[in-house]
Amino acid sequence: MTHSYTVLKMTLKSAHHMSVDVLRKFVTGGVSVLVGTVDAEGMPASCRAIGVASRDGFESVTVYVPAATAQETVANVATTRRVAISCSHPLSHETIQIKGVTRGVRLAPPDEEPFVRERLAQLAGILSEIGLPQSVAASMSCWPAFAIEVSIEQLFDQTPGPNAGNEIVR
Repeated sequence: MTHSYTVLKMTLKSAHHMSVDVLRKFVTGGVSVLVGTVDAEGMPASCRAIGVASRDGFESVTVYVPAATAQETVANVATTRRVAISCSHPLSHETIQIKGVTRGVRLAPPDEEPFVRERLAQLAGILSEIGLPQSVAASMSCWPAFAIEVSIEQLFDQTPGPNAGNEIVR
């Protein structure tokens, strides 16, 4: 019995490590991020986000959404607390979806502004490689921003191909 418990424990630890490695690839710059929410009646809404960060080993993430465009998103998470975050590398379309519950929403403080602006600049640089003028992407609203803190419940592979839609075990 002890041996099977040890194997299971090692397998779960390996799966968590794998999911952390996957998540780590999507908190770097140059990633397109969309946040999906629903209102109390289940009506979906989405908002472009600027960046994602984790400060606790990917038990949770903080996603930054522009205050200018995130009113519906913020209202929805205040009501339902449910959120889905899609992160995609534009050049390869390697994509994940993070599903979770909102821990809190706050206006991002001034010391987080450089991070948000850097993420927008990195996305603009990547999008210019596929033909969108850097000045267009760089002109997207990004500050001030709300920081939505989300406890990760599920992680899905959304990259086109045979594994699309499969849950990545945490």
